[in-house]
Amino acid sequence: MINHIPPSSSANVFLQSLIETTGHLAITWSLRNTKYSWKCLSPTLLRRTAKEACPDRTDAFTLKYVHLSLFSHLPPWYPACATPHWTPAPPAPLTMPDESAFEKRLQKAIPKINLVNAPKARYFGSKEIGTGVNGSVVQVLVKSANNGLRLALKRCKLDHDREYRAALVRELKIMATGHNNLIKLREAAVFKSEVWMAMDLMRCSVFAVLCVRGLPEEYAVYIVQETLNALMFLHAKGFIHRDVKCENLLIGPNGEVKLADFGLATSSKHVNRERLGTAKWMAPEVIREQPYGEKVDLWSLGITLIEMMDRVPPHYALKKDEAVFEKILEEASPTFTYSYPSVYCNGLVAWLLEENPDNRPSAKDAATEIDAHISQDLLKTTNAQGLAAFVTKTM
Repeated sequence: MINHIPPSSSANVFLQSLIETTGHLAITWSLRNTKYSWKCLSPTLLRRTAKEACPDRTDAFTLKYVHLSLFSHLPPWYPACATPHWTPAPPAPLTMPDESAFEKRLQKAIPKINLVNAPKARYFGSKEIGTGVNGSVVQVLVKSANNGLRLALKRCKLDHDREYRAALVRELKIMATGHNNLIKLREAAVFKSEVWMAMDLMRCSVFAVLCVRGLPEEYAVYIVQETLNALMFLHAKGFIHRDVKCENLLIGPNGEVKLADFGLATSSKHVNRERLGTAKWMAPEVIREQPYGEKVDLWSLGITLIEMMDRVPPHYALKKDEAVFEKILEEASPTFTYSYPSVYCNGLVAWLLEENPDNRPSAKDAATEIDAHISQDLLKTTNAQGLAAFVTKTM
């Protein structure tokens, strides 16, 4: 019997060797009034291990042989892959996401939206027109539509992750609200471990216009007004978008402006501190991973206003996110670089880009202030028809 084990780090090595050895010698010891027992390969190996572990304290170890009949009822222990008696465990069975359960969840979450049973037979086309957080977007033709209805289709993988599934449901619920300034969900489907989202087909994104030219101030202000309408609705419903930028602002054939891609949207009813979004549009509190709320969307909108007129966001030349974060946190709030906005447009951007979110306006406050400036002819704006004509001329 091992009556005593010296309290040293080398003793830990010795104990580990006991665990890893094999055989039929019973060994017990008391450590902090707790008794353990193993079977060891041989007394010779045990003595050698003890001597190597504690050369100056081998007297602390005493062995006691136990008759093998005491262990005859126990099967021998073999290391993995060291004996023909070992058989590898079969792989875990492949489990597929429960599509029927998720489809029932969608029926409850978006009861007014048609859930298509056979989407592959209904939609035709594969021209990619954009990408989203959860998947790419393609233009499709609805086969059964007599008028040749064209929609934008996004397909997202359906997996077992609960948070990912909740995000998909949240995205669908937001689009199903039908608000005039949010991209509208027309149909949905759950098919072969995928979620299909059929949405209104828009003409282009604001970003596509910027690839040709920057926006004059009146068009940029109009787009900001329409985006604020979308944000007021989202925030009132308890959602934060977290990814407002020109790529996610879509322009319709008649000059409508709609906010899209709600893959990063979250609820404002619980504490949010995840660093999510697009680096150059992130508010300081998001970068610091501090608790944040709806005001992060107003910061992103301020960056988006600069982007619309300058054609690029601030810190555009920086490629690494960490370098962008350092600039945002250490430098003063950005402003226009390549365009010449009015004094009041400059003031609007400075207000939206207040570093302290408590000093930043809400979407409603910003919309009210813009309307007041427009009514006093301090800011210029346009309308849907004017924007549609501008896009037609530009594109």
